[in-house]
Amino acid sequence: MVPAFDVLGKKSFFLGEIGNGAKMKLVVNMIMGSMMNALSEGLSLADSSGLSPQTLLDVLDLGAIANPMFKLKGPSMLQGSYNPAFPLKHQQKDMRLALALGDENAVSMPVAAASNEAFKKARSLGLGDLDFSVVYEVLKGSGGSGKA
Repeated sequence: MVPAFDVLGKKSFFLGEIGNGAKMKLVVNMIMGSMMNALSEGLSLADSSGLSPQTLLDVLDLGAIANPMFKLKGPSMLQGSYNPAFPLKHQQKDMRLALALGDENAVSMPVAAASNEAFKKARSLGLGDLDFSVVYEVLKGSGGSGKA
């Protein structure tokens, strides 16, 4: 698909048949959830290895995987601040729906499935109304295993 541009110069996409926009949103949120779990594991590993988690964020910001989500969420995660911009319960729901979409299309998604389990663990601990980045607390509390 070739993007069009709206009156403000932003890209907009016509995704075809009804429902494709919702599918695209699920795919995007599934990637975002998997990235958040990877960041959480990385911060936990850095800290457990005697490295500064803040320095890890600084290094990540200089390289090929620098992205706005890490830059925005990383510092608040290190401060233990999880004011909900996107509640974890909604992230986990989208992960579940994306996994179902994968099943419908015979697409194996082991990374998304593992990430979903960490979000489910966080929900079971009563963290569902906090920002989805609170999954860091589950992962760091368990040494990265997701079993706090």
